[in-house]
Amino acid sequence: MTIYTTSKTRFLYPLILITLILSACNERDISDLERYVAKIKAEVNPPIDPIPEYKHVLNHYYEVQNLRDPFVILKSTGGRARGPLLKEAVKKTSQGCPRNPNFNRVRVGLENMPLDALQMVGTLKVSGTLWALVVSKSDGTIYRLKQHDYIGDNFGKIVNISEEQIEILEQLPDGEGCWKQKITKIHLISQ
Repeated sequence: MTIYTTSKTRFLYPLILITLILSACNERDISDLERYVAKIKAEVNPPIDPIPEYKHVLNHYYEVQNLRDPFVILKSTGGRARGPLLKEAVKKTSQGCPRNPNFNRVRVGLENMPLDALQMVGTLKVSGTLWALVVSKSDGTIYRLKQHDYIGDNFGKIVNISEEQIEILEQLPDGEGCWKQKITKIHLISQ
């Protein structure tokens, strides 16, 4: 005897089987769950601290007209001396201090890099002029410099170039309103 199934009865048999399996797993005793929920509800919540009272803070207006720039280092003004520092330096210059650097000259290129970020890698002689080849440690760019070029962030000026070194005359603030001059050398690195 052959049993023919239709498409409706094909899905009916597995559905009946799943229903029987799920109904066998159903347990009606949930008394342990009810006891646990009753225990949790019986607990007293801990007290919460009250929100602190808001105290109004008065506005403070920063008046900068007569004060120094807080972002400029006092010891080395780096060409940005303003207000009282510049007036103090001018007053001390008239009292016998060395000449101040020219703050009005626009600083470009290597004047914005400290000398310790530069290395001398060689020299080049073109039409009787000896040029120094200097490389930036940060990005590897090679610069060509001659005597009297400006270099470094302390108002440095190249005074002498030889095959072995570059001599730079720097102007450094002494912290008392005067500027002192110092010769700094960058030596040729040996490969």
